[in-house]
Amino acid sequence: MEKKIIPIVSELLKVQHSEILRDLIKLREQLNRPFSLKCLQKVRELLKVLDQRVLLHLTQEDQLLYPGLLTDRHPEIRKTASLFTKEMGGLGFEFSEYIHRWQSEQELIGHWDAFVADSHKIADQLLWRIDREENELFPLLEALDLN
Repeated sequence: MEKKIIPIVSELLKVQHSEILRDLIKLREQLNRPFSLKCLQKVRELLKVLDQRVLLHLTQEDQLLYPGLLTDRHPEIRKTASLFTKEMGGLGFEFSEYIHRWQSEQELIGHWDAFVADSHKIADQLLWRIDREENELFPLLEALDLN
C-alpha cells in the first residue's frame, strides 16, 4: 500500500469505529430495558444501521488496509496484521450470521433473552476488535511513521 494512503484509510476507519461504538452503546441501552414493542422497534432500526456500518467497515479493512499491511516492509507491521487477520478474520462471518439469525421480528419476540445474550456476545467481539486496532495497530503504524 502506498505510504500516502495509509493515513487516509486509518482516519476513515477511526471515524467508522466511533460510529460503530456509538451504535453499540445505543443497542446495549435498549437491551438493558424491559422488553416492549417500542424497544423492539428501536433494536430493529439499530440492527439495520449496524449491519450496514459493520459490513462496510470490515470490507474496507479487508480491501484497503490489511492487504498492504501484510506486505509492508516493516516486519512488526506484517506480523501484527497477520495476527489480527487470523484472530479476527471470522468476525465478519459471525456478525453476518448474527444479523441473519435475528432478522425476523417473530424470532426477536419469541427468543428475546437469547437475542440479548447473543447481542452482548457479538458486541463484545466488535468492541474487542476495535480496541485492538485502536490501541495496538494504529499506534504501531504511527510509531513507524506510516500513519
